[in-house]
Amino acid sequence: MSILVNAYSTITNPPTIDFNCKNLNQRGLEDPEFIEHLNGFFGYIMKAGDGQMNARRYALYRHIQRVKHQFSFEIEEDEFIEFVAWGWQANVIIFMPDGTIRNPDGGVLQYPDGNFDLDAQFPYPFEALQRKAKTEQYLATLGLNTPISLPPVVAESEVILRTPEEIAKRALAVMLTSIQADNFRDNQVIDPIELEECCPMGFAALSDNEREFINSKQPTEQDIVNMSWRYEALLPLQWAINWQSDLPFADTFCDVSSLIEKGMQFNVKKISTVTLRSVDELLDALDLHYRLHWIARDFRIKEKQPSESIMEGVIAERHYALNWLTNFEDADWDDVDTPT
Repeated sequence: MSILVNAYSTITNPPTIDFNCKNLNQRGLEDPEFIEHLNGFFGYIMKAGDGQMNARRYALYRHIQRVKHQFSFEIEEDEFIEFVAWGWQANVIIFMPDGTIRNPDGGVLQYPDGNFDLDAQFPYPFEALQRKAKTEQYLATLGLNTPISLPPVVAESEVILRTPEEIAKRALAVMLTSIQADNFRDNQVIDPIELEECCPMGFAALSDNEREFINSKQPTEQDIVNMSWRYEALLPLQWAINWQSDLPFADTFCDVSSLIEKGMQFNVKKISTVTLRSVDELLDALDLHYRLHWIARDFRIKEKQPSESIMEGVIAERHYALNWLTNFEDADWDDVDTPT
């Protein structure tokens, strides 16, 4: 007897189908109806049971956000074992005719009533699990620990990075916004026209919120503070495109003068000369700051001081920039989220 399987892969270039099946169909993000389908799939997950978000549903939600391919096919029940190895390599969750959502082994990640098997392993790419373990070991040497349930960040095989040119323009825009924030604080506001003449590429790349702030006659004190903090987001952006050689541990403020000097230096160079650090380096930084952000928030909530001096504001801004850089939730700069 054959069964209909819908498999949802997060891998950018999934492995070739190497098992016997029939009526195979595949579609990806280039299909204009695919995103709507994925939204409907998530709606199905949330309507099950009590409809409340929990750790398992959140993991399913994150998986669906990263899905790049859907495979639909029929396979004989007694040949299902042939699918398993491919399923783990393709990092899929599967939707079955009985309404269950399963991992490649068949472990139930969610039943139609919202329940799930506690021992059902959630699929993550192997390299993402390795990175998570490496970061956890490093933090443990500093006396900092995160719950084992905190998932890995996006893997090399899943991530779609911003381009070097896009990051460079974003870095210049953040630099201009932070400079203007300092000027507002010191009551020495620069005419936006002068900022545009000084750094046209950065000015053209301003987000809606940044443009409104720079052109504001009298921003709120909180807006000035928020935009001043953006220097800490600028550091990982410049580091990512090799404008800064190091991204030190998040226990000190950045060197603002160095950030502005580098930004203005590269502002006059051709944008095509910008190079990006390795994916491995970028994701290592993301995983570290994701876990540091959880630790910082946990200590703040519990009103405790971490054993290693860490600065939540610095970590939060770095996490923000790294999430944008790795296209977290496909959000534009003004809409980036940093959940932990």
